[in-house]
Amino acid sequence: MERSWWVRLVLLVFLAGCQAKPPVEVIPEAPVAPPPLVGEATAMNSLAETNWSELPASLFEDQALSEWAKSLDQSALYYRRVPPDSLYRFGPVSVPAASMAKACSELAELARAGHPQRLQAALRDRFRLFRSVGNPQGDVMVTGYYEALLHGSFKRSKRYFYPIYRRPPEALRRFDRRQIDEPILAKGFAKNPMGKLANRGLELVWVDNPIDAFFLHIQGSGRVQLDNGRMMRIGYDSNNGHPYLAIGKILIDEGKISKEEMTMPRLRQWLVDHPQDVQRLFYANASYVFFREMSLDAVGNINVPLTRERSIATDHRIFPKGAPAVLSTTLPRFAPDHKTVLDWQPEVRFVVNQDTGGAIRGAGRVDLFFGFGEWVEYRSGVMKQTGSRLYFVAPR
Repeated sequence: MERSWWVRLVLLVFLAGCQAKPPVEVIPEAPVAPPPLVGEATAMNSLAETNWSELPASLFEDQALSEWAKSLDQSALYYRRVPPDSLYRFGPVSVPAASMAKACSELAELARAGHPQRLQAALRDRFRLFRSVGNPQGDVMVTGYYEALLHGSFKRSKRYFYPIYRRPPEALRRFDRRQIDEPILAKGFAKNPMGKLANRGLELVWVDNPIDAFFLHIQGSGRVQLDNGRMMRIGYDSNNGHPYLAIGKILIDEGKISKEEMTMPRLRQWLVDHPQDVQRLFYANASYVFFREMSLDAVGNINVPLTRERSIATDHRIFPKGAPAVLSTTLPRFAPDHKTVLDWQPEVRFVVNQDTGGAIRGAGRVDLFFGFGEWVEYRSGVMKQTGSRLYFVAPR
């Protein structure tokens, strides 16, 4: 009995001493690269589990976690719409939709509450972290996309002559961009444009600039300021099934624009300055996108509204749709002209995987949605940040 009493006394003194010490700062571990990717990325090999200590403490100092909560709410809606036993792969781990819905709602509640410490504790205790293996070199590149602004009309005219098409019947979807566009781009406003989809009642709206329309096909959603004063929202419906080819790469290969200089704004300006090359470059990309009118903001591939600077697009074949994620990259800081990049600032933030894209293929590509508004094309268009990292969050 006497020995037991002394043991308890020593333990109490020891614990009291521990409580009196200041908390020790947890220093993030240096990131350990996942195993190199062998062969093509798949849902099984694209993610490798890692430790939460790999992420910096600044992740939990986010002053706009309520925006992440909004995005998580949308993913929770998506998971509740699919069969509850549908499985989502995080590398070797599968998680049912019912568990994903519950996890997204729980994280949204924690994010909205404004208690970063509670959020951090919950993530460490109840959630697993998976890091993308990246491309074969172990790299992840982050680009940006946005909701485009176009000017149009429901009536074809000399000003509004370029059609944005609805999804045609299956038999007509096989036509490539040249077959659809060539007569229109060659003749402009002609009496009878004879593209393969012309005169079939498929025109959703007519716009005044084929370059703007081409960029709409890349972005996947946009708003059309109509000549009657109305603002029309349109979004991706389907495509013609032909592979996407980045025309910027053609100009790089031809030595017209250097790889370091190539950005979306730079590409647009080159097209404006070289109208004689527009058709040639457009036809090189056989992929063609069909649109539908939207009643809500831009939506992604899980059919929920995207959240500005929180929604990301990834390869839907290998990464779990709707899943919470973390993106580590650098973002531009602009001069007052909103066009000149002063520097690039490190950023680690919570995001959600809610979209995909024809050019977003493999484990080494991420597209960050920058929303709609003035100068947003420049903000998103300069993004091509290699050396970034992408993580996914799954419930235990």
